[in-house]
Amino acid sequence: MAKTKTDELREKVTKIADDARDRFQGVSEDVRKGAERATKEIRQGYERASNVARDSYEEAQKNVRKGYKRVRKDFDSLSSDMNEYVRDNPGKSILIAAGFGFLLGLLFRGGGDRD
Repeated sequence: MAKTKTDELREKVTKIADDARDRFQGVSEDVRKGAERATKEIRQGYERASNVARDSYEEAQKNVRKGYKRVRKDFDSLSSDMNEYVRDNPGKSILIAAGFGFLLGLLFRGGGDRD
């Protein structure tokens, strides 16, 4: 009797333990690979979102600069036109300024009755 029942049982338990260990290692490896893939995809998604945000910010910044330059140019042109008009028409300019001052005074005075 080469093998006893105890030896047979020991071999079966050892085989079951080895199979369980092998399966656990396989599952563990699959989980590790899945986590690595998920981490990689999350990192790529973050980088894409960062790039989109950066590009959008840069585009908005460029548009604001263009708008500012355009407004600045228009304001400078208007300012020089006004200066030229005032130099050419000082009397009219004083009357226009007085009229605006009078209208602003009426607006800010309000509509309340004063006794």
